Parts: sequence; structure tokens; C-alpha cells
Amino acid sequence: MENREYKKVIEYVKSEIAKGTLQLKNKLPTERVLAEELSMSRSSIREALRTMENMGMLESTQGSGNYLTGNLNKMFAESIGMMLLLKQVSYSEVNAVRRALETDAYVLAMGNITEEMEEKLKELYQGMENSEGDQKILKDKEFHYLIIRASGNKLIISIMEALEEIYEESVGHILKTSSKETKDQLMRCHKKMLECIIGKDEINGRRALDEHYGIIEGQC
Repeated sequence: MENREYKKVIEYVKSEIAKGTLQLKNKLPTERVLAEELSMSRSSIREALRTMENMGMLESTQGSGNYLTGNLNKMFAESIGMMLLLKQVSYSEVNAVRRALETDAYVLAMGNITEEMEEKLKELYQGMENSEGDQKILKDKEFHYLIIRASGNKLIISIMEALEEIYEESVGHILKTSSKETKDQLMRCHKKMLECIIGKDEINGRRALDEHYGIIEGQC
């Protein structure tokens, strides 16, 4: 399929979104309708839709059709994973991006976090203290992602979710192989992050988060 044909389908979908006739989770017109509308062959339409699905723009349901999902972080996550494999970027660079985004998310979360979220953070922290191995890794991930979701910034949330698998791989390795001293340092950081987000102490909260990522950086 020629690139201009693929772009033609993309532009059609974008124009329908702009007009308000196509929204998130809506079903797209059938291949036949799209082929007629865009003066393209059905095979070209099918290939374009398959490419868009791989990008995370669409979700195909057998026997039902294609639906607009906007799950573009899927493509972003796969791209970052490939860049790591090809050594175009390093774990240290990914960690730097996560540090910057989570710092902003942490500050935003201070103004948005609910009492229910605070209680959940306390529960996750206790879970981290009382568990080891995979359970500790899971509680650690949930702790950070609850703060990120509390930020309310959809772009930060989307990017951080796209980096989730990389986070699990790198931090999981550290939590499993690092010394007791390093693990204790990380727990102190989490405790301080918890105390500061509840107490709205931005300065010391930032310091705790920065120390946390500094430890991770040192182990990458």
C-alpha cells in the first residue's frame, strides 16, 4: 500500500473526529463504505486499518468491526522497548524521563489526592514493608502509579503507563538483587513521599522522590 493511501485513511478519521461525527469507542464505517468514500480498494483500506490497529488507534472486534480506541501509548511503549534493545537509548535515559514526569505528577497530586487515595497509599506502603519478591515489586509499582493517576494529567499518565513494562523490568531487578541497605533506603524514600504528599510538603516530597530516583539511577 502506498504511503499516500495510508495517510488518506488517517486524514479521513481525523476529519471525522474534528467534525464530531466520530468519537472515542465509536465504530468506524465498514471497509466497503470507507473504500467508496475514499475511492480506494478494500484491500488498501484493510491494510490501512490493520496498521492503525498496530499503532493503537483502533481495536478490531471479530464479527463486529473496528472501534476508535486512541491507545497510542501502545505504539510508544513498543518503540521505546525496541530503542532499548537496539541501544539507541539507555535505561538511565528512560529513568531520567520518568523522574521528570513523576516529579511533576507528585506536585500535581498534592492538590488532587483524595482521602481515599491517601488511605490506599498507606495500605500500599504497608504492603511493601511486609512483602518480598514479586509482591513487593507489585506494591511498589501500584504506589507510584496511584500518585501518577492522582495528578490528573492525562498525558503524564499515558506516557508513564507506556513505560510501565520497562519500569517493572528495571526496578524489579533492583528490588530483587540489591543489598538490604539499598532496599531500606528505598523504603525510607517511599515513607517520606507518603508523609509529604499527605502533609502537602512539596520541598521535602521532591527531595524524597529525587533521592528515590537517584538510588535507581545508581543501580541502572
